[in-house]
Amino acid sequence: MAAVVVAILDRDNWDANTDIIVVVDVARRRLTWVPRDLWSPLISDRINAAFAIGGGSLLLDALAGLGFTAQSAICLRRGASEAALAEASVRVPISVPLDFWYPLTPTSRIEDGRQQVSFRPPAETLMGARLHQWIGARTMVNGQGSDFHRMRRQIVFLRALIAQGFDFRLVLKDPALVRIAGEDPLPLLASISASWRMQVHDWVDDAVIDGKMVLVPRKPKPYWRRQLRWLRDRLRGNQT
Repeated sequence: MAAVVVAILDRDNWDANTDIIVVVDVARRRLTWVPRDLWSPLISDRINAAFAIGGGSLLLDALAGLGFTAQSAICLRRGASEAALAEASVRVPISVPLDFWYPLTPTSRIEDGRQQVSFRPPAETLMGARLHQWIGARTMVNGQGSDFHRMRRQIVFLRALIAQGFDFRLVLKDPALVRIAGEDPLPLLASISASWRMQVHDWVDDAVIDGKMVLVPRKPKPYWRRQLRWLRDRLRGNQT
């Protein structure tokens, strides 16, 4: 088995959308975060709706249609991740001050009430509510921020968590909270180390499809445009 998809639902029921989607490629020793708003032509919707529509098998097919091939998928209800992290404590590095708006509770809408949460350099120890705020906060107080910023913070968190020897396998075996499509992924997941490459799939563009704000794969620029840009940059360099 070369790759497995790990998906975490944004609510504690099987009809919820997937809030986090990660493709674990063991052959390349690489984890790739897939944006939840990436448009899937197969289901004519965002990729985060695939599991709710057709389970792990459809999620695998939809991801394959976008170039992410995997042989199995493990999908966790929100309760599984909450149970796994209930007693967790992890220290993460912070390079710049971060200030976010966050819902009053992790599963409520920010439109119904918000609180400011802040993280300060050089590092913070995350546990309890602070841990979920780090993973989930999206809207920065200064108006910036996006799902890509959130995914990169998840990478920082996961790398630190793995480095301190955290073991997810006990909660991943609870059939009430976890569903698996395809081959058993647990042996593969046990091989992940903090030294593996972890990246966000950000080669995408904004688009509107069927009235929805979505992301679509970015098309490579034609060869002649790349050559023209190269020539222009060379000419500018010679003029300075």
